[in-house]
Amino acid sequence: MLFKEDEAARAEAMAVRNNAAWYRWTHDLVDVEGPDADKFVDYLFVNNIAKAAVGKSKYTTMLNEDGKIIDDVIVMHMGENHYWISTLYAPQFLKWAAAHDEGFDVTCRDVTAEWDMVAIQGPNSLELVDAVLDEPVDELKRFSVVDRRIGGADVKVHRAGFTGEMGFEFYIPTEYTADVEALLASEGTERDMPELQILEVYVRSIPVEKGFALRQDMYGLTPFECDLGWSVCMDKDFVGKEALERAMERGPEKKLVGLRFERPSTEDISQTEIVYRKGVPCGIVRTAIYGYTVDDNIGFAVIDAKKAIPGERVTVGMNDSPAVICDKVFV
Repeated sequence: MLFKEDEAARAEAMAVRNNAAWYRWTHDLVDVEGPDADKFVDYLFVNNIAKAAVGKSKYTTMLNEDGKIIDDVIVMHMGENHYWISTLYAPQFLKWAAAHDEGFDVTCRDVTAEWDMVAIQGPNSLELVDAVLDEPVDELKRFSVVDRRIGGADVKVHRAGFTGEMGFEFYIPTEYTADVEALLASEGTERDMPELQILEVYVRSIPVEKGFALRQDMYGLTPFECDLGWSVCMDKDFVGKEALERAMERGPEKKLVGLRFERPSTEDISQTEIVYRKGVPCGIVRTAIYGYTVDDNIGFAVIDAKKAIPGERVTVGMNDSPAVICDKVFV
């Protein structure tokens, strides 16, 4: 639905864009370990995961046998033959992994209950991160993981995030989460770096502005239909590769695009609303939200590839809410 111009939400969004803020992120975490862990993650995902050095991570999608996206995740190389999969859908991942692990000496385990994740995001996030860690991480490169301590807790620090700003993630043993959050709250208050409270701000509004999609936005499309072709390694085998090759030969059938809703917006727009071009259905809305950096109603839609023309005017829903097709990156 479209997010109204709420001042509390605006303050949280601007904290991330202009300073920093932190929030506890509800995620799922799967531990993959065993002699064939390298080969297994390389087989499940389209990116070249096995080439990531220990202490590095990669973004990737996972496809079904039809070459369509069923999940997008971050894969962290935690040690020799040892990986973490950060996903929102651990039960589904485990079921999928079990269906494809024949011939691989590997164990997959849901460790979500053992680790909490707190994200610290914003251009000044390093200041807050260094304030609570035993050693600074000033030189930590993007998509890298290091061990640090916060008080009595051994934590993993991952330079990454879902906001498009400089950011870090703390993976914390659950018995220490409250202590770490209290320290972040104390140090953050001194620096005007609040804890975010509004889910729609840090899960949808801020990420959508930067063109960051969730699985639900991309589900059922190929990576190439989502502008994720850069993440696909066609020089190795992976689940769905043959179907993806056929899809590449045909060319894209759909396209994930941005939508900018023209003002005034008279109603909320829900997911699955139909998009019309000249009165003819041409796609479906995947998300719609208010973007506080751009001060506009924005979102994503899946449009027939031949009709996904930037600048094209369309209408959405039964009330013909006007919108314009645009690039997915708004900021």
